[in-house]
Amino acid sequence: MKKQFFVPACVLAAVAIGFIIFALGHPEMSFPWSTQITHIFYGLYVDAVVLLLILAFWKKSDKTLVVTIVLELAAVYFLVQSVLTAFPEGAANWYLPLALGLNCIALFLNGVYRRK
Repeated sequence: MKKQFFVPACVLAAVAIGFIIFALGHPEMSFPWSTQITHIFYGLYVDAVVLLLILAFWKKSDKTLVVTIVLELAAVYFLVQSVLTAFPEGAANWYLPLALGLNCIALFLNGVYRRK
């Protein structure tokens, strides 16, 4: 485990938990931009934490899995967007199928890399 990635990941996760606790206690506060931009920031924040955790346990011999990791990060991003985005009634949530599709592709590539 590499501490230079693990410690920042833990700090970012703790800050996120603190932010959630603060936000639940102060529902009257908001950001000066739209909620769509806020959701994009939330997705990127979760991706940064996941990436740091992946890098903390990364082995140098796993270089073939870079594409899989990028696909998994995209899947995590779209999964967060799926949870946070409110669609009008009758509109389709296309984030979730996209996240699941990217996850399936990443799992397939992981299986292919493991067989080699």
